[in-house]
Amino acid sequence: MSSPTSIFSYDLASWDINSSSKNPSSHRPSFTNDGTDSSPITLNQLIQKLPPLLHSQNTKLQQMSIQERIHFDTTIRGTDADAVNQLFGRLDLAKEECWKKYAMFDTSKNYTRNLIATDDETFTLLLLCWNAGRESPIHDHPCDGCWVRLCQGRVRETRYESNDETDNTLEVTSDVILEDDAPTFINDIKGYHKVGNPDPTLPAVTLHLYCPPFQRCKIWMKDCNNNLKASNACMCYYSEYGVRLGDDKKCEDLFEVVTI
Repeated sequence: MSSPTSIFSYDLASWDINSSSKNPSSHRPSFTNDGTDSSPITLNQLIQKLPPLLHSQNTKLQQMSIQERIHFDTTIRGTDADAVNQLFGRLDLAKEECWKKYAMFDTSKNYTRNLIATDDETFTLLLLCWNAGRESPIHDHPCDGCWVRLCQGRVRETRYESNDETDNTLEVTSDVILEDDAPTFINDIKGYHKVGNPDPTLPAVTLHLYCPPFQRCKIWMKDCNNNLKASNACMCYYSEYGVRLGDDKKCEDLFEVVTI
């Protein structure tokens, strides 16, 4: 399932792999002094720019030493020094027409996962629509990471880390309410998380960027004894490209457990 996009060359403003390990802070972009383009972009421009940017970044990552790659994944990725984070942050969410046509709610579900775009290789872009007082299960991200921006309302993100070899004992490391549209980032190095809408009456909408795409992840849910248990699950979409899927193509739940 890939959406047609017009791909063109993008000048990557990225981390210099030859010298960043010596002084990574020197490569943080200044949006006022170093010429980095910080002008707002449209959703279509984001979709066009992502594949060449990610291909270029991945090529540079393949040239890194193990130490450089670890440094990038732990301290650069998902920060202002990361070109993907910069680009995602430039998307103008103030204009609701950017995302409104993809916002599909279903009161019978905690939330819906609505596919905006994917190239089935480097990225997937989803709009998640949260009913009041509902949340996702705790889950991991078997990819380079997940970037999130708030479109409407507010959301609560709770992060966890595993403290045993079975992965069935998780400890909370942070619990925050997101109320602005600045990008947030998580990967499995930083831990696992669950996201939800803390408001008892109002809905919420979030934009999620996953690089690269993945079809299955690990989730944690409580069993009959109120103990967390890890399972593998496949992700399902409620709509694709602004069109609601028929009942024969939708999963009962947004995370469908496939192994326990």
